[in-house]
Amino acid sequence: MLTLIDGLPDHVIGIRITDKLRADDYEKQLIPLVNERLEKHRKLDFLCCIDGEWKGMEAGAVWQDLRLGLGRIGHWARLAIVTDIGWMENAVKLFSVFSPGELRHFDSDEYDEARDWVCESGRARIGIELDAETGILVLEPAADKALSEDDFEAVGKAIGSYLESHERLRGIMIHSRRFPGWRSMGALFAHLKFVSSVHDRIDRLAMVTSSPLGSIADHVLDPLMLAKVRKFDYDERDQAMAWLKDS
Repeated sequence: MLTLIDGLPDHVIGIRITDKLRADDYEKQLIPLVNERLEKHRKLDFLCCIDGEWKGMEAGAVWQDLRLGLGRIGHWARLAIVTDIGWMENAVKLFSVFSPGELRHFDSDEYDEARDWVCESGRARIGIELDAETGILVLEPAADKALSEDDFEAVGKAIGSYLESHERLRGIMIHSRRFPGWRSMGALFAHLKFVSSVHDRIDRLAMVTSSPLGSIADHVLDPLMLAKVRKFDYDERDQAMAWLKDS
């Protein structure tokens, strides 16, 4: 059985599951609610609490679950699963890599933390500094924090705003000790979308990192080869900036 959780922000859909999920739970409650909220929000967050021993899903509910997840693959931001079922924690860890959004597991006594996480605003964790006079953008992802969709959305907004009044971006510096990777499949898709939208409007790209050039080429450099790319050591930030300004 499925019941909705009240008192959450409009962009967050919260459900509580007991016993067995039925196709009717999706068709009459969840899917109409998701469709309604997507008319007002580009992305949604999801809070799912599973109480007691979950007895699984009817066959029809499995289909509706796949339809809801895959059919809205670009519209989920954060998904929190709150349960004390032991195998569920391992399942969440396994499927988090393929999740349409960032997926996390929380124990039942961590409900408040899970709720705060899906309700959080201002989520970008990447440092963004755009100098409008020089046309140089400096990005500083944390080496220990995988890139999220929120990071690319924030970077895209900064660049988009600049390119509204400028033809090209003079240069981008990516300053990080190592490439942090992606938090989810959704973050990877956001990265690819970002690259395709700006790669032909960048003059130079400076990779200022301790990572070997070969280890990050597949992630960043190949899609941006229309820009002139140069690798600098992590401590050579000043030299990289001088090179970007010389374009």
